[in-house]
Order: sequence, then C-alpha cells, then structure tokens
Amino acid sequence: MFKLSELIEFLKEKQLLIGEVKTDGDKEIKRFASLLHPSADALCWSQKTLSPDTIPNAAVLLCQPEQEHDPNLDTVMIHVQDPRRVFGTVAYHFNRRIRKTGIYDKAVISPTAVIGENVYIGPYTVIEDGCRIGDGTIIDANVTIYHDVTIGKNCHIWAGAVIGADGHGYFLDDGNLWQHVVHMGNVVIGDNVEIKANSCVDRGVLDDTTIGDNTKIDNLVQVAHNVVIGKNTFIAGGTQIGGSCVVGDNCWLGSSCVIKNGAKVADEVRVCINSVVVRDIKRTNATVYGDPARYIFPYYMGKESKL
Repeated sequence: MFKLSELIEFLKEKQLLIGEVKTDGDKEIKRFASLLHPSADALCWSQKTLSPDTIPNAAVLLCQPEQEHDPNLDTVMIHVQDPRRVFGTVAYHFNRRIRKTGIYDKAVISPTAVIGENVYIGPYTVIEDGCRIGDGTIIDANVTIYHDVTIGKNCHIWAGAVIGADGHGYFLDDGNLWQHVVHMGNVVIGDNVEIKANSCVDRGVLDDTTIGDNTKIDNLVQVAHNVVIGKNTFIAGGTQIGGSCVVGDNCWLGSSCVIKNGAKVADEVRVCINSVVVRDIKRTNATVYGDPARYIFPYYMGKESKL
C-alpha cells in the first residue's frame, strides 16, 4: 500500500510525469489492477486513449498525454508518455517482493563450487563441482547446474532449469551406430540474466556456450551447445536455438521460433512467432517471419523477400 502523493513524488523524481496532477486528496493505493478489474483503491493503466464511457472507476489511471478526464469519476488521471513502461517502473518500485536469500539444507552443492554473497539457492537444486555463482543471484528449486558453469551477478534461474548438460552431439561410428561426443566446453552466463522454468542451456563441445548480460529467456527454451547469445536479447517461450548459433545483441525471438544450427542472427533482429530461420540474418534491425523466415519491413517496404 502507498499513497498518491508518494506516487507523484516518485514520478517527478524519475521525470516521468507530464503536467500537473489534479486531485482533491491523498488517496491510498492498495493494489494494481487491469482495466477489466478496476476498483476504487487500484492503480490501472491504459496504453490507448480511452473514450469517456470506458475510463475505469479506479483510484489512479496512468494514461496518454491526450487522455481527457471524466468529471463524473473520482479517478485521478496521471499523464505519462508511455503508460505501459511507466506502470512497470511503478509496480517494480512499490511492489517489490522481499528478496530471497539463503541456501536450503536440501540443496546439494559441491564443496568446490564458489557461491557469492546474498545468493538464494532453493530446495533440491544441484550445483556440481567447479561452478561459480555471482553475488545476488537467485536459483530456484529443482535446478540442475552441471560442473564448471559460471553464472554472473543478480541473475535469476527459475525452477526446473538445467544448465550445463551435454548437448545432442553424436557421430556415426564404423558400425553405423550413434556415438556420443564428449562435451568439454562450459556455460558462461553474464550478469542480470533470467532463465525461466524448465529451460535448458547445453554446454559447449569445445568452446563455451555463452549468454550476454541482461538477456531474458522464457520457459521451455532450448539453447544448444556452442551457442553465443548477445546482450539484452529477449527470447520467448518454446524457442529452439540449434547448436553453434550466434544471436546478436538486443534481439527479440518470438514464441516457438526455431534457429537452425549454425545460423547467425545480427544485432537488433526481431524473429516473429513460429518462424524458422534456416540461413544467416545479416541485416541489423531487421524483422523476419515465416517458414523459412523472410525479411519484412523496413527493408522491403512491406514486401517479403527471402534471406
């Protein structure tokens, strides 16, 4: 719970407020709510400009600069440039969960692992020999981190993730039988990385699998051996990244897309939902979609073109 005056002061401090806030009192804000479930004690937001009959009867509405006020409602209008982003900033500041620290006695941690300060390790998590876990990192329950993995500072590895298992590397022997390739590389994860529930990051065969600072990986994502992912890249659920792929900085990979093994994706590329990338994407700031993936706007003015 926080007061309207605290919210206004925070927005001013962050230089997010546009104009003045018109209010007759210092309301108490007790919850965050969507437009579908507003209430007189809730803070809501709308990215679109609302018609008068659709403005919620809430305590506060974060809205676009051109949004008009309905005098028949007690809702306090706070005009900001990007309501969605401001809402996220406000929610993070006023609704932060109590940060978890400490190590559960049911976690299994090698004596040769190096664990930083203010780290949380949940029950039934396994951390093998030679691992290094940076300060402030959270590792939830039932995570498996194989030997010699390095995880940076302030990361969050969610429940059920597997980091550092061998990849799906095999060769056919003289008898035409599949034989496993021993993986001698490691996994190196930067700072402020999130890897969500039940995702897998395989170790490299010879070179390391690496994930850059501030990259966010959703649930059920497969990152195969030798993959290099840049900084601040966003990877949605169900995505499959094949072995030895390179994904640049500031990319966005939509849900359930596939990057063929060995493909390279340039910086600031957006791969649309369910797309299949079978060749290198060489242009920065491109958007691709389809199976196989093709370039779309801005490079071809809306006309699709093969990679």
